[in-house]
Amino acid sequence: MPERVSGFSPAGRERRKWSRAMVAVRARVCGGVGTLQNFEETVTCLDISRDGVRVPTSRAGYFAGQLLQVTCPFWDAPTAINSPRTAKVIRCTVTPKLGYEVALQFLPGKPEDSALFAAAGLTFASQVRVLVVESDQRASRSLRELLEKDGYHVVAVEKPREALEMIQAEAPHVIVAETEAQHSDISGHDLCAIVKGTPNLRHIPVILVTSSATPSDYASSHLVGAVVCLTKPYKVERMRQAVRLVASPPVQCSGYSAAMNLDSFTHSS
Repeated sequence: MPERVSGFSPAGRERRKWSRAMVAVRARVCGGVGTLQNFEETVTCLDISRDGVRVPTSRAGYFAGQLLQVTCPFWDAPTAINSPRTAKVIRCTVTPKLGYEVALQFLPGKPEDSALFAAAGLTFASQVRVLVVESDQRASRSLRELLEKDGYHVVAVEKPREALEMIQAEAPHVIVAETEAQHSDISGHDLCAIVKGTPNLRHIPVILVTSSATPSDYASSHLVGAVVCLTKPYKVERMRQAVRLVASPPVQCSGYSAAMNLDSFTHSS
């Protein structure tokens, strides 16, 4: 039976608009359109109205305000007519069984005219940009491949001077740089000092990598403003964890926080 929204008693056409029905209808939900963290899942609606739907899911990547492409009802038969609509997440709650229930509100307009697809056309839309300064191409490639699996957009250069030029055009969210200068007039320490000394760049977390593990190397790295200092060679997974600590990975949304304890990265490789 249709269920009215509590505290509201519409009549006529408005009644059909605000009523919701408890039905079991399949829906396809697509998110992250145009980004590396795009996903798709098929769920069964708990209830549906003209303005939106409520669905259960085991996926933890939903957050309020997120734009999605929703097809409801959905059939995967080749002859089926499926009309996708743009929807926005208005609520995401945890169920007693440790699953999730997501409330979605349909937005007016055609999907291709919505902000969802407008954002998809932008370069690196909704992504976290990581700038890596690494002279070892093998290490650079390994780190880039691992971080891209998390949805980060990674740009790698060999010299701090190249990184400095790129920063002037587009500021990254994280910088990973080796401290030693390899055929360059500035070092990773210099790059970090420049970033931290520039008002509109000092918010960028810098992770420095040193080939020496002496206390003075760690001290000088933190003195110029580095938030994490690792010894080279390092395990790529270790660097991945360090990046996650200072910038939430896109595929996890807000699953990580820069406020987490960084002490375990301060004096170890």
